[in-house]
Amino acid sequence: MSSSGPSHEMSKPGIMDTDHAGIGLDQEMGREEPDQRHRSTWEDARNMRRMGRTQELVRHFRSWSMVSFVALATSAWELTLFGITPGLTDGGRPVLVYGFLWNFVGFVPVYLSMAEMASIAPIAGAQYHWVSEFAPDRYQKILSYVTGWTSTLAWQAGNAQGLFIVGSLVQSVIAINDGTYSPANWHGTLLVMAMTAIALCANVFAARLLPYWQNVVFVVHILAYFGFLAAVWVNAPRVESSRVWSGFENSGGWPSLSLAVLIGQMPGITGLVGVDTAAHMSEEVRDAAKSIPRVMLITFAINFTLTFVTLVTLSYHISSVKDALGDDTTYPAIYVLRRSMSQPWLNFMLVVIVLLLMLGNLSYLTAVSRDLFAFARDRGIPFSGWIARVDKKRSIPTNACILSAGVSACLSLIYIGSPVAFYALTSLCIVSLLQCYSLSIGCMLYRRVCHPETLPYAHFSLGRYGVPINAVAVLTTTWGFFWCFWPQVYPVTAPGFNWASPIFLSALIVAMAYYAFRGRHNYHGPVVLVRGRRSQVS
Repeated sequence: MSSSGPSHEMSKPGIMDTDHAGIGLDQEMGREEPDQRHRSTWEDARNMRRMGRTQELVRHFRSWSMVSFVALATSAWELTLFGITPGLTDGGRPVLVYGFLWNFVGFVPVYLSMAEMASIAPIAGAQYHWVSEFAPDRYQKILSYVTGWTSTLAWQAGNAQGLFIVGSLVQSVIAINDGTYSPANWHGTLLVMAMTAIALCANVFAARLLPYWQNVVFVVHILAYFGFLAAVWVNAPRVESSRVWSGFENSGGWPSLSLAVLIGQMPGITGLVGVDTAAHMSEEVRDAAKSIPRVMLITFAINFTLTFVTLVTLSYHISSVKDALGDDTTYPAIYVLRRSMSQPWLNFMLVVIVLLLMLGNLSYLTAVSRDLFAFARDRGIPFSGWIARVDKKRSIPTNACILSAGVSACLSLIYIGSPVAFYALTSLCIVSLLQCYSLSIGCMLYRRVCHPETLPYAHFSLGRYGVPINAVAVLTTTWGFFWCFWPQVYPVTAPGFNWASPIFLSALIVAMAYYAFRGRHNYHGPVVLVRGRRSQVS
């Protein structure tokens, strides 16, 4: 095995070569001692050195604090409440339930696949790093580069989207209590900027406290959920089961109901993505190779349960789809809540949800900044040196936090001129994530089929079931990627067009332009730093 440094094999990167006990790598590098300053275990240290990285961030998190972190960052049931409009428009109540269930079946292999890759390479870069390690050697550089850009696009757009929902809900609370208030777009923008500033300050000045309040807020997250369920099931009018399970509607005007149902599955997809938040925090979790797969699968199970019951609850208590879609707050869930509780309790419930979403955005910004930090560390974007700098005092990538918050603030300005453009921009989070999932798992499938002997040891391994599981995962993510670009209504007009597709393509064009002029000289892919690797001719 080669033990040369990165510069020796820049021109011909390849996959690592270790035996299934990790003994060969230990013999080459020596057994790493636990890093007390950064709270790493010896295996954390060994994994970081294998990937050619020095531990710079502190591993404050343990498994259960990370479960709380991911559950809050994804805010599954809270975001589901306010994201059902596409499903109600195209397909009605049954699509909310069936669309979620069939996507859940497909996403089980997706997260099993990513859990295995996170066990092999527990690093903040996640998907683009996995693409670099497992793609055919001749394509690893360009494929990992593209994945790095789309991953950055996904997380930055998702951060702006989450903050916008908080801002718009604050406007809704004001409008519910003050009939004279007319929510202005620029009010929403100012609220987003204020929320962004709060999230940034918390991430920079209270970073060390983050793992310690997560568990407490997670308990509130669960208690508020049961409070919502109890109020709705006891007080809200209920429709017949036949309308929930077979009462399909085509409010979007599509030529066929079948097409409308497929387009309306967006809430089912949205409610399942994002659990890979854990993977982007890998460098701050103790014993990450074992903990991260466990965290991803546990959180996925929790989010599925909370989201499924939320969707069934809403479906049974939306007495009129037309009236719910026409609610003056634009949120059908508020239509349901209004019919199940008094005004003071409605205010209380909405304030609690806003606070939970705000605290979830604090966690989300942390993961967003780590994703950006990792890609900058591999010199994949402009100003990489500044972005990847780690604050020595706080042991966090402060500049990446500042830039991520700045991007969200800038994106919120779009809402002043065009709410439709802003919605399309934030929907990029889903399609970009699905692209990252599909390509990284596809590269793992390639490596498993064509060069299985090069797959390294993983604490969480799919074993002989890896090929079918990876194959189904690729099909699932590709399927979802296709449907997420469709607009909600037909005939398609400029105001109702889903602008995600041209924006996504524009981002790729910008990425490739940067690659042509500078990126190809600076970016080589993280695999060139991986130690104990063996070149493959692909």
